[in-house]
Amino acid sequence: MLLRLLGLPETPANLFLLLVVGGMVMYFSVSGLSYLIFFVWGKKRFHPNYKAKPEELKSQMRWGVYGVLGNAVMTAPLHWLIANGYSQAYWDPLERGLPYLALSFVLYLAFTETCIYWIHRALHTPFLFRMFHKPHHKWRATTSWASMAFHPMDSFAQALPHHLALFLFPVNVYLYLVMLSFVMLWSVMIHDRVSIVKVNFINYTGHHTLHHWFFTCNYGQFFTFWDRAMGTWRDPEVAANDGSVPEGVLR
Repeated sequence: MLLRLLGLPETPANLFLLLVVGGMVMYFSVSGLSYLIFFVWGKKRFHPNYKAKPEELKSQMRWGVYGVLGNAVMTAPLHWLIANGYSQAYWDPLERGLPYLALSFVLYLAFTETCIYWIHRALHTPFLFRMFHKPHHKWRATTSWASMAFHPMDSFAQALPHHLALFLFPVNVYLYLVMLSFVMLWSVMIHDRVSIVKVNFINYTGHHTLHHWFFTCNYGQFFTFWDRAMGTWRDPEVAANDGSVPEGVLR
């Protein structure tokens, strides 16, 4: 899809290279900028107790590279299928009308939100956690560099619903590409431990900080609906005031 926009052939090799290069650029630029803003330049304001540990940062970056590379290997075949007409993706946003475009956005969110909650929760069962999800939970107090620090299978599993949606119902290509980019940006935002917007129906940064601290709560992607419905929601505002997390972990 992006290759088509760039005027390049949709070959498996080109798709893989684009996913690798794009993923690496996104990871190191956005995570790097976030780290500089919140943990270096703005350290006194946002994380005054933070002490950089070079080995920990290297480990996060190393797993970030593993996650990007592995995810590219497994995602390239799906992108090839989508690019070659095997999905229900369509290019012109007006092809099915604006009402359907809006409806497809709602369907897309509902589908991915549901799948990712249950996939993420499954990854916390003992076997799958040990096999795939444990590397991402090496750090209880995360930094921006942990945003893509996943075992490749973990990264792919949690991204898979975004790709599968295009095979289940018509989705505009531009909507899909925007959502994939936003998911990567969102991952950085929820790992920098700075809650810019605090709205409890959104699974904002404080929620994910508690997820890393306790492991047993806040599994959702963008929203808290499934966590509330299944009893796995934990309120960051309450945790910030009841002493259940050390001072400075929640911001």
